[in-house]
Amino acid sequence: MLSFEDLASRLAHGQLKNTAAVEDDNLGYICPEFVPTILSLMNQGIVDLATRFPVFKSQVDVTFIPGQNIYPLKEAGLGTYLEDTPEEPFLDKQFVRILDLFDETGARHTVNTNGHILTPTHSTLRITTAKQEELGAKIRIRYQQKPLPIDENGSVDLPPNLETALQLFVAALFISHMGSPEHSAKGDSYYGAYLRHVGEDEQKDLSSTSEVDENEKFYARGFV
Repeated sequence: MLSFEDLASRLAHGQLKNTAAVEDDNLGYICPEFVPTILSLMNQGIVDLATRFPVFKSQVDVTFIPGQNIYPLKEAGLGTYLEDTPEEPFLDKQFVRILDLFDETGARHTVNTNGHILTPTHSTLRITTAKQEELGAKIRIRYQQKPLPIDENGSVDLPPNLETALQLFVAALFISHMGSPEHSAKGDSYYGAYLRHVGEDEQKDLSSTSEVDENEKFYARGFV
């Protein structure tokens, strides 16, 4: 779990140590006037990483309606999360993409297979009548999402390798925005390091999360 305070301390002791963002007489701390900028860049970096990697996931249930083939996931009353707060709305602005779905028996299915399951838009499913009959009365959608922005007291749960990537991202953009050619070059260097870092992570699958085909919540929450 990486808090804003932790990230700010890492930057103050590292990439931003010799910049105006760090107080000369209080090394290790970001100057208060730069805190909003660092926080904004941190949230921007979290969004970038959450879009590149499926580290944040959620799920929503869809109950089929006879004669209906298109199901916009953002519609009110379409389904509920299988968490302790089922009234939580589907947050379309936080939605990235559909990862997979489970039928009524708990078996996983991929999307975009043989034209029976399509995504006309990023948050809409089109399922043929034949496929709906095969899947059962309802399905569970697993999707990739972006977390909500954090504040100065907040934190984000990232895989350890991506914490370093986030630090490089924030340093790159902050220093690039300082204006001078030297700062632009230094910022570009950090951003290149960020891209290499996430590229290696993707290649080696360092921040992946494991999945299991059976979900006990199906039974605990009365899904089947």
